[in-house]
Amino acid sequence: MGHFSRAPRNRGINEWVSAQSQPVVFSTSFSYVTPAVTANKLVRTAVRDWTFGGFLRFASGLPIAAPYAQTGLNSLLLRNLGGGTGTFDIRMPGVPLYLDSLNCHCINPNKDLVLNPAAWQEPARGQFGGPAYYSDYRYQRRPAESLSLGRAFRFREAMSLEIRMEFFNVFNRTEMNNPDGTYLLLTPVRDSNGNLVSGFGRINPGGPFSPPREGQLLARFRF
Repeated sequence: MGHFSRAPRNRGINEWVSAQSQPVVFSTSFSYVTPAVTANKLVRTAVRDWTFGGFLRFASGLPIAAPYAQTGLNSLLLRNLGGGTGTFDIRMPGVPLYLDSLNCHCINPNKDLVLNPAAWQEPARGQFGGPAYYSDYRYQRRPAESLSLGRAFRFREAMSLEIRMEFFNVFNRTEMNNPDGTYLLLTPVRDSNGNLVSGFGRINPGGPFSPPREGQLLARFRF
């Protein structure tokens, strides 16, 4: 847990979850070797001893940092926090954090803002704000799904050929970049085509967060 105290001796009001918090994580791996089937020697030779394996990981999205407050507190405390401002905006109770779910696969990153600016309020000038992270304010879930298929062909006792095909993002999931939620007062700007250039909750469409489906073929000859 991390803390940022609003009052010198009242740490409890500003407890927050870790930036690496993922309350739900499921990971599994598997491996299966195909058996010899039928009495036909040619078929048995073709289908036996193939190794099919995979790794799957599904988890909650990582927490999104609350917007930086623009109260000038950093300069009042005579601190240099690099890219930070010393404190964070205050969350408004009961107001939805998102305009669209980051996991709905219904977002057009060129047109749609996804974070709700009405969910946050600037603290008073010179005052501390709220926590940095909340358990229900998270980025898109990003599953990892890899599969492989391989076999070793033996020609002699000391001679063999091993081949393996590996596939990453095997279901070709599209994952958008993370939305911009750093500054609440970032005014939405659109170009002449109506595409977003900046704004609180804007997703950069310049490229996917992770690469599309890809594969590689590996071979090793032993002698």
